[in-house]
Amino acid sequence: MKLSSVVSSVFATSLALTLWGCGGGDGGLTNKDPGNNDVNVVVAFGDSITQGSECPCSPYPARLPAMIGKTVVNTGIAGSTAADNVSRTQSAIDKYHPGFMLILYGVNDVIHGHGLDTITSALDQMVSICLDNHVVPVLATYPHPITGHRIFGPRTASLNALIRDLASSRGVKCVDLESEFNMNPEWYMPDGLHPNDPGTQVMALAFADLF
Repeated sequence: MKLSSVVSSVFATSLALTLWGCGGGDGGLTNKDPGNNDVNVVVAFGDSITQGSECPCSPYPARLPAMIGKTVVNTGIAGSTAADNVSRTQSAIDKYHPGFMLILYGVNDVIHGHGLDTITSALDQMVSICLDNHVVPVLATYPHPITGHRIFGPRTASLNALIRDLASSRGVKCVDLESEFNMNPEWYMPDGLHPNDPGTQVMALAFADLF
């Protein structure tokens, strides 16, 4: 599914942005060596933004199946950090045997003051676990925090730059949600961190564009 095929004016600005800076969004994501995994299963791995605990709306993983024709399992846990959830990567793979894993992790680490090297090391380990288990990993950057969470904006932007570099160095796809949102206040909850209903739809469309 191509973002360019969506004509809703609500998302026109976002859909005009490309994902080239993060190495994704050109469609055709496949798993040519799935092993015992199911290429029709996708695991969404992350924190409250993935779980959807803060928005009274469907989280992005719940919107994806209709867009990509695959089962999408939401394994997001509110408040969780990348540093403390590396081992959960293997647990999710063992439980669901996905062909793909969408990884959106790190902003809670930033909020808790974890070092950027620690965060990217955790993400790198998640990618390695996926590859070792014949799962295709996808990394994603975070929408830049605004309003009530704007104090974490600079370090989140620095983390996003490292996520782009990590995706490039590991040769994996990356969805640039920072660029997609472009700090548009219409796509955030009042806290300035979590996406609202339109923002969640933007996220779903961006991930769907991979496939």
